[in-house]
Amino acid sequence: MTQTAGILGAGYSVPNGVRRNDDPAYASLNQNRNAQGVIEAAVFRGLDRRRVLAKGERIEDHVVKAADAALGKAGLEPADIDRLYGYITVPEYLTPNSLYHVHHLLGLPPEVMVVPINSEYSNFLLGVVHAAEAVEAGRTRNSLVACGANWTGHMDYTKGHAVSIGDAAGAAVVGPSDRFVVVDHLTQTASSQYHGLTMTMRTLHLNGLTLLPTDPVTGLPTPTYDMTQTGIEDLGGLVKDAVAVVALDLLKRNDVDPNQVTLMTHQGSRILMDHWNERIKPRDYLDTLAEHGNMTVATYPVNLAYYLDEITTEYTLIVAVACGLHVTALLLRN
Repeated sequence: MTQTAGILGAGYSVPNGVRRNDDPAYASLNQNRNAQGVIEAAVFRGLDRRRVLAKGERIEDHVVKAADAALGKAGLEPADIDRLYGYITVPEYLTPNSLYHVHHLLGLPPEVMVVPINSEYSNFLLGVVHAAEAVEAGRTRNSLVACGANWTGHMDYTKGHAVSIGDAAGAAVVGPSDRFVVVDHLTQTASSQYHGLTMTMRTLHLNGLTLLPTDPVTGLPTPTYDMTQTGIEDLGGLVKDAVAVVALDLLKRNDVDPNQVTLMTHQGSRILMDHWNERIKPRDYLDTLAEHGNMTVATYPVNLAYYLDEITTEYTLIVAVACGLHVTALLLRN
């Protein structure tokens, strides 16, 4: 009989710094209407607080705290881990990913394989999938999946989408289990939209000036995130529809009724989340949008850890929206 794999424990960590809706960082947001007649910042509703790293504070330290909490919940030590999956974004270097530094800070054994997964924002879900497959194949026993995002330092604060972003870290241990078992997963990829959502070096434009963003600590040029006009249109069209389609297709394939499900999704706009709730109709829909904003890659492990002990449905369905462009759904049996 094949060994089932599931979530043994989860943890999260967020910075102490808080940004509210009236924070001076948002004073330069573009309030003009786009080609569709929409003020981009107005789309990102339902926000109250976002956690923000202080100058010199490292997201890797929060990833370590989240991982330690996950190990504690699982009743395991670093020596019990076989593989480390996940991603730190934006990393200190283009390569290697800072996940290797997390390996060092956690004191993981040198035999532990480090597997950075560069699939923002589905990194955590893909890490859980790969970790579960390794357990089912008998290749590993316990894996740690850890993600951290420091994107508040990599935004163009004239762009509406910047208003939703918060920093955070989350982690989970995947191993042999009969609870929160990985049942199935499904992805829909629209690779023709590859250029719509990107993180790269670029100049910014403010008050008639052209600026090259620099890291406040190193003084070196630093990348910033952007959604092109096509990316914005995708968010309100392709992505808006695909989340519900992928979620419902995955449930149907496994003969699961939405009423048996606790749903967690990408969180950036209450407008989109209300739409997904109406389309999918889960029994419970859990989020931390008001408390934490859009934590990008950390949204899924943070919310799973935040609510893990409160989930009462038979299944948990987590749906990630991601660059590339793709939507990935993961079904767990609780």
